[in-house]
Amino acid sequence: MNNKTTNVVIATFLSIAVVSTMLMSNEKTGTIGPADAVILAGSDGDVTVKNSEGRMSWGDKKTSTVWSIGFMETGKALSQLLQADHYVETREELNAELAGSLTETRKALETINAQAQSLEQDDPNAGALRQQWQRLYDKFQKLQKIAADARASLLADQMQESYDEIIEAVNVVSERLQVDMVLRFIPPDGEFEQGNPDSTIMQIRLRSALRLPDGLDITDEVLAELGLDD
Repeated sequence: MNNKTTNVVIATFLSIAVVSTMLMSNEKTGTIGPADAVILAGSDGDVTVKNSEGRMSWGDKKTSTVWSIGFMETGKALSQLLQADHYVETREELNAELAGSLTETRKALETINAQAQSLEQDDPNAGALRQQWQRLYDKFQKLQKIAADARASLLADQMQESYDEIIEAVNVVSERLQVDMVLRFIPPDGEFEQGNPDSTIMQIRLRSALRLPDGLDITDEVLAELGLDD
């Protein structure tokens, strides 16, 4: 037996010994290994699969790593958070403040209208009264825009604060469930809100997952972390 044949025989026995050890381990514990890496042969080259910081990877880049994923129905949490007492009270206080200036100007317009109705068609004061009414009406429109902008700005701030709360809860739940990546979504079988075609197509676009396995939706866990209803 030449040296080449001897080396092949030794390598074969070593391989059999390794496989036998792995199979024996599998019978007792249901696992195979441990192993530092697994090499998968292919026509375009081998792929080495290994454990990288607790995750399966086939390269040194983050994009060559298997990440666990979850889905979160953000709107379900956001709508409930915006109904918190302190948010509602702040919006009501702003509405009351804005209503004061609008009511005052509206009453002034009603007074001018009453005066105009009592004038004769050829009354010399009619032109001045119309100008006064126009100035007040322009002021009223500006106040309405200011009020709408103020309400929108407050709501935007509250939405951002609520979103930050959701992110914190998502991070806590993700650490607990060992989820690496969470995508916001609307469940594919969720009911559509009534609206126009633009709102409907937006709801369709937000249904980013058309089908997902059980266990990937972590919405209930995040709601519980926030102290909200399912």
